[in-house]
Amino acid sequence: SFFDRNPAGRLITRVTSDVETLNELFTSGVVSGLGDLFTLVAISVAMLIMDWRLALASFAVIPFVVMVSGLFRKGVRDTYRDIRVRLARINSFLQERLTGMRIVQLFGQEKREAQRFDELNRSHLDANLKSITIYALYFPAIELLTSVALAILIVAGASRVHANLLSVGTVAAFLQLVRRFFQPLQDLSEKYNILQTAMASSERI
Repeated sequence: SFFDRNPAGRLITRVTSDVETLNELFTSGVVSGLGDLFTLVAISVAMLIMDWRLALASFAVIPFVVMVSGLFRKGVRDTYRDIRVRLARINSFLQERLTGMRIVQLFGQEKREAQRFDELNRSHLDANLKSITIYALYFPAIELLTSVALAILIVAGASRVHANLLSVGTVAAFLQLVRRFFQPLQDLSEKYNILQTAMASSERI
């Protein structure tokens, strides 16, 4: 039957944690993500209008950002699916053991069940640590690419200022726009985190 295939603990995870994750996606992730996309487009248009050559020079790192983000998305997708599965296993284990605690005590299996719980808990911890590691690598990589874009902008801008093709004020404005351009990219990655968690939850619901 359905309840034989799906332990109560896993069902509890679905109707609490998984549903809440989907709610977070629709209440904050979608709206904020659309705002970030609008900001990216607006900044890109402003830069192209101010000086398209300097804008294209600033955009030189975008292919690398896309590549790094692609690797990040793949890692996050697999990791969050694994986290949801392991969390459901913990909840299922706790529900079954707490409900049948008298039987566990009757057969003197407290130590064995405690060890089993430690294994499940460690497995869940390892999955979360993997997720943290992915983020710890991704954001510094984006910061590095932002610095590279700023360096390219300074070199290209200085050359055009020296040739009297551009004012110092325009270069300064570009520096501010480039910094603001990469912030929504990082924010979108955060929203992708919410999306992947929600997708992993929706698969289970």
